[in-house]
Amino acid sequence: MGWIKRCLMVILFVIIATSAPAQMGSGMMGKPVNADFARMMQEPNKALTQTSIQYMTAFTDALRVQITERRSQINAEFIKSAFAEMKRACELIEKYQSAHVKTMDATMQTNVKPMMERMNRNLAAIKMNLDILEKEVNGNLDLDRIARLTTEILKSLDDMPKRLGDMKAQP
Repeated sequence: MGWIKRCLMVILFVIIATSAPAQMGSGMMGKPVNADFARMMQEPNKALTQTSIQYMTAFTDALRVQITERRSQINAEFIKSAFAEMKRACELIEKYQSAHVKTMDATMQTNVKPMMERMNRNLAAIKMNLDILEKEVNGNLDLDRIARLTTEILKSLDDMPKRLGDMKAQP
């Protein structure tokens, strides 16, 4: 099963990497992108962050779907495996996001501060829900509660960029 996960990550990375140049024509709110911003948006750690977001979204949604639509087919092993991958993906998101921010100069960090704050809020919400979910996964396995928690995690993930160029202006 491990090779399937690796293949999925490779496929997602290739999709992101090949779609990046076509998406660099305009920035937030349709404004033209300057060269520095375009370079920052194509930085490798950003691509890995976004691939990790897609990875976490896939496992979180798979768990939610199994619990809400195929409850009779789910077992503790599946729940624990899906949760382990969600937690791993969250750690990867944090790792690559942190590395990505370190590649930016102070001016760029100032320019993208609202996006970084939004990313940090979403990550904090995800981590909070993962902590609660971990207790449930290692405890009672209340499927209704797990479904609610995965739905909340998906809301936060949905507010994060999943492809290069997906970061929209803060509402």
